[in-house]
Amino acid sequence: MDPLNRSIEKGPARWLVLFLESLSALTLMALMLITCVDVAGRYLFNNPLTGSTELTEMALAIVVFSVLPIISWRNDHVVVDLLDRFVPPVLNMLRTWLFNIAIAVALVYLGKRVKVLAERSISYEEVSEYLAIPLGWIMSFIAYACWTTALALLTLGLYRAFREYRRDTLSAAQLKAKE
Repeated sequence: MDPLNRSIEKGPARWLVLFLESLSALTLMALMLITCVDVAGRYLFNNPLTGSTELTEMALAIVVFSVLPIISWRNDHVVVDLLDRFVPPVLNMLRTWLFNIAIAVALVYLGKRVKVLAERSISYEEVSEYLAIPLGWIMSFIAYACWTTALALLTLGLYRAFREYRRDTLSAAQLKAKE
């Protein structure tokens, strides 16, 4: 494990990460139970779980958007780094900064648009079709998760890119010193 990516969060970030990871884990477990009950009901009793599609859609949104800030905070994105060793560390850092800033701007805009839709949904008292679950609150959660992810990308994401750059330049200097 890379200690750069697996640092233990401290202070309020620790509690936020614990809350979001717990929310994601519990929602994923509920999603598994919903799927099992739906499949068993469908094939054994010819009676599927009413609203399972709605619950699945909402659960997937909660799982994805609850871990997105954590993944961005820890810089744990899936990366294909085939060309990274051929590119100077400063260009890797600049590329990471550019991507973090661009994605953060996109997430801020996305969060604003989703929040507008969430407020409209709450004011219209819009609910899901079968289970009558209010949709605006889930949409608000998505908006806040987008903003939290943007904040994580702009703060720790940029800091870790700089720290990786320093680590890479120091390790390159140490290799040259050994030669």
